[in-house]
Amino acid sequence: MAGLESLILNLKAAGFDLVLLWLLTLAIVYGILSHVAIPKSVSARGVISLVIAFLVLFGAAGPVAVFLSNIITAFIMIAFGLIIAVIFLEITGTKVGGEKPIFAAHPKFFGAAILILTVAIFVGAGGLNLLGWKISITEPLIAIMFVLVIMAVAVWVLLKETEGK
Repeated sequence: MAGLESLILNLKAAGFDLVLLWLLTLAIVYGILSHVAIPKSVSARGVISLVIAFLVLFGAAGPVAVFLSNIITAFIMIAFGLIIAVIFLEITGTKVGGEKPIFAAHPKFFGAAILILTVAIFVGAGGLNLLGWKISITEPLIAIMFVLVIMAVAVWVLLKETEGK
């Protein structure tokens, strides 16, 4: 085991972890740009991907590295949670009015939910500190905000039910 351990330590000392970070960023950005077909030129997608990969590599040397690590971890956890929720909703055949899937029937609601999750991940990963805003978010404040959101959703549901009657 000592041989494998020394190999890994030597690769890390040589900067192999930064090479993997660069490759991962390049692959993800190029894949997303290709999936949405923006821009139309393949070479422009490649250049944009290279530039963003180098920017991530340059940022990995400072406090941005901790932020990127936190935000990527949070996004992965949220993505898995959303995938599991979608799988359960599709398995149960949840449809609105017996016709449309629930995501197609309420795209604005689910879009807003994803936007709120994205902002929460950004704030939780320390994005406000990178912007220079020193806001202390404590656990009691998060609990109060959670309860207020639940209350707002409950009031909205009750008002929605009474509108039809």
